[in-house]
Amino acid sequence: MKEAPVAEEDSKGARIKWLINEGDGAPNFLMRHFAIESEGFTPYHQHDWEHEVYILEGHGKVRYEDREERIEPGDAILIPAGKKHQFRAGSEPLRFLCIVPK
Repeated sequence: MKEAPVAEEDSKGARIKWLINEGDGAPNFLMRHFAIESEGFTPYHQHDWEHEVYILEGHGKVRYEDREERIEPGDAILIPAGKKHQFRAGSEPLRFLCIVPK
C-alpha cells in the first residue's frame, strides 16, 4: 500500500503507510508506519482502543493529556485506550511503527 497524508485535521507533515492490514488476512492486529517531517505532528486525538508504538528514527515528543515525554529510536510506547495523545517531530524527521487491533 502507498504512503498517504494523515487525513485528520490539525496534523502537519504526517504521512501513514499501512504495512499489514485486513487485506493481508491479519486476524487480530494491523501495522502502520508513520513518517513525520521535522517540526511536524499528528493530530491531538484519542481512540477507543490501545495501540503500541515503536520509534525507528528521529527524536521528538509524545504528548498525553497530563504530560509530555521525549522519544527517540528504540523507545516502545503504550497508548492506553481513551487517552488523548499526539506525536511531534523535533528538528529531524520522526519515523515509527504503530500496531492497532483490527
